[in-house]
Amino acid sequence: MASQKKEFSSVLLFSTALLALSAFNYGLSDQAFSSCQAMDSFIRQFGKYDASTDAWAIPALYTSMYNSIKAAGQIVGVFIGGYVSNTWGRRMCIFTMSIYALGSASVIISATTQAQLQSGRALHYIYLGMQLAVIPTFLAELAPAKNRGGMGVIYWLSIKAGGLFITGVARATKKMTTDAAWRIPFGLILVIPFVVLCLVWFIPESPRWYLLRDRHSESLESLIRLKPKNSSEEQIHQDFEILSAKVAEQLQKKSFKDLFNRQNRQRTFVVAAANFFQQATGQAFASQYGTLFVKQLKSVNPFSVTLGTNAVDIGAIIITASLIDVVGRRALFHTSSIFQTISLMTMGGLGTADSSNLDAKKGIVAMLLIFSFSWSLGWAPLVYVLGTELPSSPLREMTLQIAYTVKLITEFAVTFTYPYMETADTPHHVDIGGRLGFIYGSLSAVAFVFGWFCIPETRRLEIEDLDRQLALDGKFEDIEESKQFERATVKEVSN
Repeated sequence: MASQKKEFSSVLLFSTALLALSAFNYGLSDQAFSSCQAMDSFIRQFGKYDASTDAWAIPALYTSMYNSIKAAGQIVGVFIGGYVSNTWGRRMCIFTMSIYALGSASVIISATTQAQLQSGRALHYIYLGMQLAVIPTFLAELAPAKNRGGMGVIYWLSIKAGGLFITGVARATKKMTTDAAWRIPFGLILVIPFVVLCLVWFIPESPRWYLLRDRHSESLESLIRLKPKNSSEEQIHQDFEILSAKVAEQLQKKSFKDLFNRQNRQRTFVVAAANFFQQATGQAFASQYGTLFVKQLKSVNPFSVTLGTNAVDIGAIIITASLIDVVGRRALFHTSSIFQTISLMTMGGLGTADSSNLDAKKGIVAMLLIFSFSWSLGWAPLVYVLGTELPSSPLREMTLQIAYTVKLITEFAVTFTYPYMETADTPHHVDIGGRLGFIYGSLSAVAFVFGWFCIPETRRLEIEDLDRQLALDGKFEDIEESKQFERATVKEVSN
């Protein structure tokens, strides 16, 4: 235990906490948009009155656009965030996106029409796309190798914690008859960006970012700040020389075509495909439409179910954070896929029951919770860990831009199509309901096969060691080779 404590300094803990706080606002924003759309006051403000049913409703096209247009904004944000992060540093990206978030959130809070709400949400997701581009990478670059998995999972844990918090707020405000019911959750989006932009310059820049730009003195200064105060000067300089030796091999300029050369094409494929399967198994349906889906079933309180979903997600992520650096990435990916497939296929089977069968509806809700738990146990957090570990450092931003574009296009497809499969009362719509589980469950089974044959084990490997591991034939080899390289590098530096 004593040796583990030496890995963390107060500055590293503060930096991790601030990055986690920024990620918290991702979950807060995302679930605020998701939960509020089921509120009666929200539907009255942005929906249409149907005289035949004497009820207010939001047309399926509006619902589709509301939940899927975010993908376009987020893709733009990923590219902007990658550019700013790569050119001016991780801290500058976080500072810039936090200022931007204050403006985009203000547009949403003041919205009175569908057009203003839709455009505001699309603009806000540029901020969330920038988060996606910088926070997981920053966490991975700051983390010690043997704790990198656990620190990477913190990103998703913070997102789900933000979702749980705002869902609780929405559950409390939903009974309000005024627009305050949804304006209060949206208004809370403003708080965290203001805090983050005030504190971000108190954390050090990534030492790796400095080294990749041949700024050695600044890199050493950052590394010293991140090390515990009781670390010896000799040990710090030895660690710096080892890191410098590994990064030095990557200083050559890389171009887009290098993503597909012999050394990198397998990594590019695995990261992009993992992001596809993360979304193709239906998580966007569960997270964006979970409240609406349960409301349509008319079986249990939809806000209570959404709260429960976020709570079990957090439980799963805590388990993952505890195990990822012990059992490795692959075991968690495989376990996640198996339970996702079982829960989704069971949901599909229950969806074939008569629509008046209340027990079947409750079973569908239970399977939705199990699916969400299973997804958060592996595919939800580990895809971000994989995305920061596998790419070559000079190519990381470009690799993630491709991977996140795949992810967001897939998410768009899932979120846009769901409203048209929700009700048969509207022309050209189909009433699939719980049978959606058959579609997503089949894709989850394919994800298991992909993970088994394609995802490598990267536990306890330094980020730079993967380049040495892939240098000869571009394939993932025995992890022991990288450990031997680590020992050899230490020996060379010592001599």
